Amino acid sequence: MIDKFEGRFRFLSNFYPCKIEHKGIKYPSVEHFYVAMKVTEMQLLDGVYYTAADFREMIARVSNPGDVKKMGQRIKVRKDWDDKKLEFMSWAVKEKFKDETLAEMLLMTKDEPIVEGNWWHDKFWGVCTCAKCSNTGENHLGNILMGIRDELKLQNQKPSIEDMIKEKNKLNK
Repeated sequence: MIDKFEGRFRFLSNFYPCKIEHKGIKYPSVEHFYVAMKVTEMQLLDGVYYTAADFREMIARVSNPGDVKKMGQRIKVRKDWDDKKLEFMSWAVKEKFKDETLAEMLLMTKDEPIVEGNWWHDKFWGVCTCAKCSNTGENHLGNILMGIRDELKLQNQKPSIEDMIKEKNKLNK
C-alpha cells in the first residue's frame, strides 16, 4: 500500500511540480489550480482586494505550493465550493497525468492501493493517521489517483490476438 506521498511517491502529491493550464493561466501544481478555483468573487487578502481573475493570476505566480495552501485557508470560498471541489480536483489531477513521464510513474504503482495518509486531519482528501483520528478518512485524492491509473491502463492496453480476430470477424459480416 502507498500511504505517504513522499520519497519515490512524492510525485503523487498535489504540491509536486507539473503544468496545469486553465483559461490561459499556467499553474505550477495541482494545489495552485485547486486554490485558484476556490474563488469567484473579490477577495481581500493581506489588505489588498483582488478580482477573481487577478487572484488566480497571483496564485499562479506564488512559488511555494505550501504558501498557496495557506492562502487558500484564509480566503472566502465560492458558494458552490462543496459541490464543485471534487470536480476541480479530478480535472486537475487528470491534467497533471497527461504528462507522459508522470503517467508512466503512476502506472508503475501497478495495483497498489493509494492512500493520501496525513497527520493534519484531512479526512476528506485522505486518511488521517494521528492517534485521535486513528486512520479514518474518505481518501478522495487516493481514489482519484487510482481511477486515473485505471484509465491510463486501459489507454495503454493492447488488444489480444483473440480480440483482434473477433473484431475482424465482426467487420467481415
